Amino acid sequence: MKIYTVNPDPDYKLMFPEDKVYDSEHWCFQGDELAGRLPLHFSAYFQDDDKLATPDIAWLGMNTFAFRDDVASALQHILEEFGELLPFKVGEQQWYCFNVLNKLVDALDVKESQYEVDNGEMRFGLTKAVFKANKIPNASVVFKIEEDNYTNIFCTDLRDSDENIMSNLFCAIAAGEYTGVVFEEVVVV
Repeated sequence: MKIYTVNPDPDYKLMFPEDKVYDSEHWCFQGDELAGRLPLHFSAYFQDDDKLATPDIAWLGMNTFAFRDDVASALQHILEEFGELLPFKVGEQQWYCFNVLNKLVDALDVKESQYEVDNGEMRFGLTKAVFKANKIPNASVVFKIEEDNYTNIFCTDLRDSDENIMSNLFCAIAAGEYTGVVFEEVVVV
């Protein structure tokens, strides 16, 4: 099994929600439900940079991603298993914000991982995640962890059965050739 952190691809435009939504107390993607708390149909926009391409999956501030309507539909069975899809518009185009609700507890090897600040008692700014293999479900999952304040989105890449391949975010994005995200492998011990 491999584990990846899902990151924005720097070759593609970033997306930003309208200020009143971004500045609200509810714009916080830490594994709690946001349906009914965020406006039902907010709007967003892409950064103004003609040198960058428009992605299929866009980085949408505060460490979450937005999926264009057709991409969200194609990946719905995976995304809704591990989170919620929140609708919004970019111009007239429908997009969905992915809010990961699945949290793994005690999966990070705190001592082996690396941080921006680590004085033995206080650790923050996770720079290198190391996961405990025995704490990771034997399935393809998408998740967040408390140890990085639910900032990063992680996914497992397990291909030992048809079910795990079909629910594998890494495989689904690669197979669909969707743009806008890159996967960085993390350590599993």
